[in-house]
Amino acid sequence: MTAYLFVHFIGEQKDGEQIYFSVSRDGLHWEDLNDGKPVLYSRIGMRGVRDPYPVRSPLDGKIYLIATDLRIQAGHGWEDAQYRGSRDLIVWESEDLVHWSGERACQVGLPEAGCVWAPEAVFDRERGEFLVFFASMVKAASEERSKQRIYAAYTKDFRAFSDTFLYMERDDHVIDTTILESGGRYYRVSKDEVTKRLILEQADSLLGEFTQIDSPMLRDLVGVEGPEGYRLPDGSWCLIADRFLEGKGYLPMVTENLDSGEFRILSPEQYDMGDTKKRHGGVMMITEKEYEALQEAYGRKNPVAEGLYADPDLYYEDGVYYLYPTTDGFPHWSGTEFYVFTSKDGRHFRRGERILDVSREVPWAVGSAWAPCVTKKGEEYFFYFCAKDKSGTSCIGAATAKSPTGPFRAMEEPLLTMEMMHRRGIRMGQTIDPSLYWEEDRCFLLFGNGAAAMVRLAQDMLHVEEDTLQNIDGLTDFREAVTVLKRGGLYHFTWSCDDTGSEDYHVNYGVSEKLEGPVEFKYPILQKDASRGILGTGHHSILKLPGRDSYLIAYHRFGTPLEDYPEGKGWHRELCVGRIGFDAQGYMLPVEVR
Repeated sequence: MTAYLFVHFIGEQKDGEQIYFSVSRDGLHWEDLNDGKPVLYSRIGMRGVRDPYPVRSPLDGKIYLIATDLRIQAGHGWEDAQYRGSRDLIVWESEDLVHWSGERACQVGLPEAGCVWAPEAVFDRERGEFLVFFASMVKAASEERSKQRIYAAYTKDFRAFSDTFLYMERDDHVIDTTILESGGRYYRVSKDEVTKRLILEQADSLLGEFTQIDSPMLRDLVGVEGPEGYRLPDGSWCLIADRFLEGKGYLPMVTENLDSGEFRILSPEQYDMGDTKKRHGGVMMITEKEYEALQEAYGRKNPVAEGLYADPDLYYEDGVYYLYPTTDGFPHWSGTEFYVFTSKDGRHFRRGERILDVSREVPWAVGSAWAPCVTKKGEEYFFYFCAKDKSGTSCIGAATAKSPTGPFRAMEEPLLTMEMMHRRGIRMGQTIDPSLYWEEDRCFLLFGNGAAAMVRLAQDMLHVEEDTLQNIDGLTDFREAVTVLKRGGLYHFTWSCDDTGSEDYHVNYGVSEKLEGPVEFKYPILQKDASRGILGTGHHSILKLPGRDSYLIAYHRFGTPLEDYPEGKGWHRELCVGRIGFDAQGYMLPVEVR
């Protein structure tokens, strides 16, 4: 299990009480799927659902999703929902998290129950069944008024349920409980409806006697509900709770040991719950395959930024994605300014301040600011870019900054020139389109048009070791923009073909056992999909996410909708991000353009 799925609803607005998906790599930074729209809808019962909870069955491998049958947006009100609401659970099931059965209603509430709220399930290993528990408003014969209690029933398949029985009650109402298993013990976190606080308890068995664990932090936290818990990648536990009273959404709290009751509240800089404010839901760990399938089905939508830009270089540091593109929309690629875009989720990028203007801030250049890339060494950031010198010849320059968002200060002279290529006998049409590759403490710059070359950067990152200049052979149909990454003992090369003004602009792929090549061509991995109006896909960068075997590709395509740009499509381009996968033989898979 390498990632997390958060299933939730978002509120009482139109379609807010349906099923929403978000995913995370670390359990703390969440990406909303399906562009923040529902993934599943309930069209039965109350025609809305709240408090969804996913669970994976060890019996048949299926994933079951259960939810409250309730839609406050319909206008019946909370009193009606509590005292005369549905006694059903709404249930879906799936084998892959993408393809789901139709929803079905399962009646589990007692005949005298006024509702069935916030259902969850935990597998009872002693019995080999799921204990499904939920809150119901029930008035006992000896009572003057109804009270919310937690009831439960057993099931193996979420179709047939045992008789419902009382599972937990307090002196007054109690709703919203979750159960965590750790070290053979069970930990129960429940919302006390009177104090609006969470109570932590523990027991040796699901039907055993739970005893309260003192937790000063939970005791001081008021106005929360919908507790959920799960393990983080480092083995600690994360408890999240919905701050409904303040309308602030979920708050993560972390503990190393549930027995201790000692939680620390994370600061806003340590987590990101995504673009939508999430209401009571459930979190489940998922596999890499499931994560990728969810991303393919409901994930990234392009373009990822507003406006016309091209040649994106994608960089990541400390939870932030950075995109460094060419500023587009100028005839014959005549822009002069560079900007940086930032994102927390890698899907929605916002433009920041200008980081460099080559016409005013680069002593040797006059314009045509193209194809940047960036890297970091020590505490300094190094920015490499293309521009034309006073003779109209394209060169590659370098600039430095103390921050990835600049501003960058350019060197007095270009880093690579055509004169240098002639002097060293390097085949080359133009010195353009730099990309960077690190091998241990050595950094190489790959570049070229018409023919590709590479060179090692000096230790100061502002000069090249000219005697290491060499062409790269085997790049079939090479035009420009070559990149390389190492995986599985192979060097994986990608490069752009055709012309950036052509709708057939695409990216080829090959492998080599050596960084210097020769490269064995395999096949194109990024190309147009004319049936969907996606043309001119190319000039890319590939980012390996730190500590994971996971890769993103940033590229450009013709601006959409295509009819907005009847002329000059080659300099009216937009930014896209996709995912790179590898097959069982270790070769790069074609990118599904979106």
